[in-house]
Amino acid sequence: MRLGLSQKLTQTLKMTPEMQLAIKILQLNSTELKSQIQEVLESNPVVELDESAETPNELPLEKLEEQPSEGSIASVEFQEESRNDYGVDWQKYIEDAENTEIKASSNSYSNDEETSFENFVSKKTTLREHLTHQLSEVELDPTEQKIAEYLIGLIDSNGYLRTSDEQIAESLKIDVSIITKVRKIIQTMEPVGVGAYDLKECLLIQALDEGYADDAVIKIISNHLEDIAQNKLSNIVKATGYSLEEVKDVIDTIKSFEPRPGASFASSEEQIFVSPEVFIEKVDDEYVVTVNESDIPQLRINPAYKDALKNLDKTEKETGDFIKSRLESARSFLKYVDKRKETILNVTKAICEVQRDFFDFGILHLKPLTLQDVASMAGVHESTVSRATNGKYAQTPRGLFELKFFFSGAARTQSGDDVSTMAVKQRINDIVKSEDPSKPLSDSAIVDILAKEGIELARRTVAKYRIELNIPSSSARRRK
Repeated sequence: MRLGLSQKLTQTLKMTPEMQLAIKILQLNSTELKSQIQEVLESNPVVELDESAETPNELPLEKLEEQPSEGSIASVEFQEESRNDYGVDWQKYIEDAENTEIKASSNSYSNDEETSFENFVSKKTTLREHLTHQLSEVELDPTEQKIAEYLIGLIDSNGYLRTSDEQIAESLKIDVSIITKVRKIIQTMEPVGVGAYDLKECLLIQALDEGYADDAVIKIISNHLEDIAQNKLSNIVKATGYSLEEVKDVIDTIKSFEPRPGASFASSEEQIFVSPEVFIEKVDDEYVVTVNESDIPQLRINPAYKDALKNLDKTEKETGDFIKSRLESARSFLKYVDKRKETILNVTKAICEVQRDFFDFGILHLKPLTLQDVASMAGVHESTVSRATNGKYAQTPRGLFELKFFFSGAARTQSGDDVSTMAVKQRINDIVKSEDPSKPLSDSAIVDILAKEGIELARRTVAKYRIELNIPSSSARRRK
């Protein structure tokens, strides 16, 4: 072994601050973006709210550094003031900005701050997160999984599902029995009573869970909730034949149940509200995509700094450097906010183009779609599509859906087209349901039926899908 010097040429990929900012802004949802804009307004004096779409003092950002042409009129706001004093305490601005400037990471911690355990309290789990976690432990086919996610999204903060099975089935264009099946599965989850339509169903679920089947508790909940609310115990005694003491005992049991099973998860102050990023609307025979900007503040460059930038030769170097750095920061932020809007719009248009049949005919017509497919259509990288769709929601004619909802696997047809695996599994499920119980169809027979319908699948693939659907083998399904 010996010591020596050597040269080595390597290539490394490093993310510049600009790239980090672009990624950070892209993956923010509208609520988070609004909060980020508020932070920028508070920390960067160059940026201000654009309360008027068109103002005489407003110029495109690219022209801020241009020198005024001969004969151009100076800003009216500063005509009567000396160029050496723009009405701004520059030194105070510099000191304040250094203390409040947002860093690339918002998780910085100052050793000067007093340590408080309140700063380390964990985030409280929401009802939706709690139910979604349990959903991962339930065996459902992909279609039922999507429906379950949709139903969980409809459950309110008290734990109630106020939309009927018929309404949901009509919206998703699917059989009511499937909706009912998935809703019943959700009702088996914790907290007990979640997913009920009303108070009566909620209490009945809890009573059955406590083992009160065919009991006075079930009978009184089913028929006498109004009498309990109005304290008309005599009516219950007459209608049921139970003694007054028995009725009181039953009422005490009922009062021990939780009428709002979701209340322990998220109070009204902690409730998370979803704001759609885009609207998908059908206009005539076309689906039009628009970005939701109704709640996003519009920003612009403060005119005071525009004038100051034009006269940097008359300002101190420290002040000039401060203005330039803040303008550069504002330029990047505004540019990537606009880029975020453009990317989400293009990605959603691509999704809408592929999934038109879903909007027209329902969930069984959801087509196979991958991140790479959308990336090719939108002209971006698939990681960009992932960030643009994660946590973002679209308001559609069929309801509110997360953009990631529209991605699924594919199976090949004889014509060369792809069909969603969810639709294929639903078709297998329908075939089995319609078979003769005395002569159940084998996996090979199902392959032949699908082939006649133009769907090409191997026997082992059909067997795999059948197992995922919790459908027994043909021999186990046979009924004599």
